[in-house]
Amino acid sequence: MDTGMRLKYHRLKQKISLEEFSSGILSPRELKKIESGVKDPALKELEALCKKLTIPLAPKDNPIGKVLVKNFKNSLLHPHNKAEIMEQYNDIQGHPLLSADEDVELEYSIQQIRYFIITGDLDSAEEKIKEMDRFREFMSQEQFYLFHKYIGNYNYILNDFEKALKTYFVAEKIAPNTISASELGDLYYSIGISSTKCRETEMAFKYSEMALKIYQQEFIPKRIVECHLNIAITHQHFGNFRMSMEHYKNALTIGNKLEIDILRFTTEYNMGYAYFLFQNYEQAITHTESSLNYIHPEYPADILISYCVLIKCNYELQNYEAAKAWLKKGLHIVENKKISIHSPTNQAFKEAYIEFICLDYLVNKNYDEFKDLFVNQLLPSLESTENFFEMGYFLGHLGKVYYLQENFQESAKIMDKARKAYKNITILS
Repeated sequence: MDTGMRLKYHRLKQKISLEEFSSGILSPRELKKIESGVKDPALKELEALCKKLTIPLAPKDNPIGKVLVKNFKNSLLHPHNKAEIMEQYNDIQGHPLLSADEDVELEYSIQQIRYFIITGDLDSAEEKIKEMDRFREFMSQEQFYLFHKYIGNYNYILNDFEKALKTYFVAEKIAPNTISASELGDLYYSIGISSTKCRETEMAFKYSEMALKIYQQEFIPKRIVECHLNIAITHQHFGNFRMSMEHYKNALTIGNKLEIDILRFTTEYNMGYAYFLFQNYEQAITHTESSLNYIHPEYPADILISYCVLIKCNYELQNYEAAKAWLKKGLHIVENKKISIHSPTNQAFKEAYIEFICLDYLVNKNYDEFKDLFVNQLLPSLESTENFFEMGYFLGHLGKVYYLQENFQESAKIMDKARKAYKNITILS
């Protein structure tokens, strides 16, 4: 930062008005010229202004502070262990060299946004984003890029995928040529997974492929696995089941060597769900059951949605007792969490819960309750996310329910809706 920008940075940081800061030293108009770089201050004025802000006349060289923030930034790029990151943060937080000069302080503050997102402290992340928004004009091009990318991360974690995707594209436009290949890969991967959530399948495939090439060159196994998973899901959306399964198998082979539980859960679960889509229910059960070995109790939504896959597979195989056994385990989670459809909880858990209760009603032949919950709760949720396969699956069972109740006209109507839902799934020739 030049002298004027540096004075303005500390004035804004200390929330001092232009009039208050200039008082007794020079006119507000002259101070504005200095802060905007139109005029250089006289030495006497500079000494008085710096004294008022309690800062040194010139920024100090701070190599140790730069190393601290660089190491912190690198640890956040591809986090493996949340506990280790939190330990590192606790070690450096409050270190005087992280605020000894403006550039290091600004860089550290931006990285704190990413840290709060990774550790799930979304209130602190939001507060930090609002704080740093006041300092946009002081950011370097790379800092401005990272600020936008982290806002994209924040929107993604809030499930506002469209907003996240738009923000990531802004970050891509302003990304400097100096960013590392690994950082660029992270941006492409973020665009890829956001595009998948937005059902922008071609875009998801394009950016996930771009990210995969970078991660293979940089040899970052965790992200290689994650890219294979996202590419598998895009092929799944295309209807290209053979290519989808190839990428799932690549993800599974590499992921099993890494021994990262959450990654192994994600790989096994997605592979199980893919086999469910392909109606290979035995293989779906094998992989979904395997996924449960790697999920921790603090992720009840993921556990419950895994149970849903196992219930559906066993139900289709007419293994009704096995389906009921998984229902019993799921109900135990629901009772322990003391939740209902109307209880406040996160969206992912609510969606998993509604599907689980729908399956409970279906398996236990509580057909009126099944119809009511599916039509009023589950179907609108599936429509909003354009989850055509699950729409077709449950509409098909609703059609069968109407048929069993000898309401043949309604059954035919619902079955037609189920066929249309399946037709909406893109098929590659």
